[in-house]
Amino acid sequence: MKIASALVCFLCACPSSAFALSEDMTLDFTWIGTSLCASQSSSPRFQVENMPSGTTQLRFVLTNTDGSELGGADVPAPLLGLIPRGAVSFRSPCVGGMYTWTVDAMDAKGRALASARLTRPFY
Repeated sequence: MKIASALVCFLCACPSSAFALSEDMTLDFTWIGTSLCASQSSSPRFQVENMPSGTTQLRFVLTNTDGSELGGADVPAPLLGLIPRGAVSFRSPCVGGMYTWTVDAMDAKGRALASARLTRPFY
């Protein structure tokens, strides 16, 4: 019992990054209002949360299941993480299926600070 108590005291006294709380950057969007094979695509409205400190822009890329890119764009990092519909240029998919948006948080020197992705069906 003394060993277990000593171990608990040791673990509680030692600073450790394993116990640090940090939230990963997240991405959310919906395809509602986006049409298949539209000649003038309007990107979804995006919500990016937990952008790291120093983020100045967000780089969006849309890919299909085989990894082919369908476009994307860099947009200034908004204060509250809300990117309005139509802010990101891309080719609207002409075939229903699973598609992935990836967003990278970039600093002023163009270095990636964090990344988030979300795959959703598009029909």
